[in-house]
Amino acid sequence: MYSNSDSASRQVVTKQGRAALRIYRVGALPILRHFLDRMTFSRIVGSHLGTLRGHVLDHAQTLSLLIENYLLSPAPLYRIAEWANPYSSSALGLSAEEKAALNDDRVARSLDALVSVRGGNIFFRLALHIIKQFELDTRRIHHDTTTVTLQGKYLNSVSEPRITYGFNKDHRPDLKQLVFGVNVTADGAVPISHQVFSGNRSDDSIHRTNLEQLRAQLRRNDFVYVADSKLATRKNLAYINGYGGKFVTVLPRTRAEDTGFRNQLRQGLSAHWRRLHVQENQRRKSDPPEVYWTTAAGPSKTTEGYRILWCRSSVKAEVDAQVRQDSLERAEAQLSELSARLNRRRLKTRPAITKEVKAILRSSGCQPFFTVKVRSETQIHTRHPRRGRPRNNTQAHVETRSTVYRLEIQHNKDALRSESRTDGVFPIVTNLEPGRAPKKEVLLMYKYQPYIEKRHALLKTELETAPVYLKKPRRVAGLLHAVFLALMLDALIERTLRQGMLREGIESLPILPEDRESKTPTTARLLEIFSDVTWYEFERKGEMTAFPIELSPLQKQLLKLLDMDPSAYA
Repeated sequence: MYSNSDSASRQVVTKQGRAALRIYRVGALPILRHFLDRMTFSRIVGSHLGTLRGHVLDHAQTLSLLIENYLLSPAPLYRIAEWANPYSSSALGLSAEEKAALNDDRVARSLDALVSVRGGNIFFRLALHIIKQFELDTRRIHHDTTTVTLQGKYLNSVSEPRITYGFNKDHRPDLKQLVFGVNVTADGAVPISHQVFSGNRSDDSIHRTNLEQLRAQLRRNDFVYVADSKLATRKNLAYINGYGGKFVTVLPRTRAEDTGFRNQLRQGLSAHWRRLHVQENQRRKSDPPEVYWTTAAGPSKTTEGYRILWCRSSVKAEVDAQVRQDSLERAEAQLSELSARLNRRRLKTRPAITKEVKAILRSSGCQPFFTVKVRSETQIHTRHPRRGRPRNNTQAHVETRSTVYRLEIQHNKDALRSESRTDGVFPIVTNLEPGRAPKKEVLLMYKYQPYIEKRHALLKTELETAPVYLKKPRRVAGLLHAVFLALMLDALIERTLRQGMLREGIESLPILPEDRESKTPTTARLLEIFSDVTWYEFERKGEMTAFPIELSPLQKQLLKLLDMDPSAYA
């Protein structure tokens, strides 16, 4: 949490008698309000939603407080009034009467309004304004989706978007979900639009609707649309190419071009890989840099005539090898466990055992890498035909024969060696011409995609959006709309701070715990620096003394980088 919950007043005893110390917490609220004002948030929201008759707080004020609450004190959606209580009314931008009117029910009604028909154009107008106000570069747009997992049955969720089961990216197929899609710019990864879909919506069916929204929003068709392999369906690519748009994506493994080239590599094709790009390892700074190579050995175009760039990554090669090794170990453990269960219950015949072996290899994807043979041997057992001492006229013993099965497991070293030749290989498909976008530039376009994944990570970590604790499905969708606005505000603050560092020639800031330096400061760490900003009033025997805010040198520097006047904390 980036805000403390000190009480607003304390009674103290001095030598001259009893006195009162009033604490007015300000925190990072002036920063958030400054950027909300630059977004003209209140004017745009107010013009569309207005307010409920007889209510002191309007929807714009309530939603502003909700966004501030999300960024300053991420927690389940309740007790908003308790969060706001330590802050002074002026810091919240409210009067004393408006602050007293804030409660959870008021927030819920604003969420209902945000998801209504009236709220549909708010995001469109906000995007247009921030693109102009913050001079965002919209020549390239990145898209990705994630799932928001919910606890509960939600049997009354029957209208779009429906809370239902689907492919869960949180690895919780037992829970229902919604699909949340975001479009960000390549200029600071600022979210400019979003969609909330039913939980069973597949990614490949989302793109055309999303592109229509972007074309209307940006008022241009020539932007480059970057997405993952779900974009690379024939209908989606033909749609983009048809209106003159540009795209960059990855060709899926199911395409014949990818399958054919990988088979050639497995068979020993001598492909000449030349170094294309080297960058610092993003996960571990101490590890070797990530190296990308490219080759002209594979097919240069898809069957539809789109350009293919064959790339290979050193980090991806290590990941592919490790994934394969994990699969081999998992499959071998399952085969060993199966071997211990042979010759009992259902596993007494060769067909039954063979079926189980095939199921294990199929589920692990290791069919080519194992040679598993079901061996059998006949065991002979002797026993007396009856209890007691044998009689002279009876058979001394009886022989019984039984077939016993065992597994003989071997690694197919040739197949493993052949498969290793495809490690790290991935094909990028685009309709950008080589003269306009060389291979390295296309690669860097696609490698920006993890920045949108960072926005999704922010949604589920810093903002703690999932799981959601709301009963009404419409309010869940409304909450996701509000979370998108918080993501937009967070990204704008982060982008402005980093641009200020670039402008001032500052390489890093001591913004991390223990005053450690950071070259890429985030909004969360910035808000944490301002979390304890407070001013005080001391009253004794009718005399009042005010202790104004004193900012630290680092706080003053951060305000300067954000293009903010320090008088905001006066």
